[in-house]
Amino acid sequence: MADETYNYRKLVLWQKAQELTLEIVNLVSKLPNDRVAPVLGRQPLRSASLIGANVAEGHGRFSFAAHRNHLSIAKGSACETDGWLDLLRRSGYLEDVDEARLHNACQEIIRMLTAKILDLQRREAASGKRVREQPEPYMADVPGAVDQPGSRF
Repeated sequence: MADETYNYRKLVLWQKAQELTLEIVNLVSKLPNDRVAPVLGRQPLRSASLIGANVAEGHGRFSFAAHRNHLSIAKGSACETDGWLDLLRRSGYLEDVDEARLHNACQEIIRMLTAKILDLQRREAASGKRVREQPEPYMADVPGAVDQPGSRF
């Protein structure tokens, strides 16, 4: 019986990020074994894999702000991936048609991330709740304790 609970794996955004990463895995595996290709190939693979990872991690956070932060990181990774793909094309390791297809996939993910980030901002504003760090309960409330070694934990 399949798990019917709601989780990040059911998010279209996460699925698209995973598909993009798999396409880049296949692309990198076909690069020549010269001095430059492996170096250039590692970068989009790393940045693309971080898109889905940050979507999943953000989904697991307890606050709008923390979730939004991870989606912002994912958006930065999507932009970085797109930049590396452009460089692979410019250096002759990636055909124009393949780069255009992957560029479109990156742009779609970037649009989806932007929409979700803006939605989380609206929801946070509507809730009236802001997550803030509590005062430091572990600080010694003794005059002069700040200057003494061991006064903070």
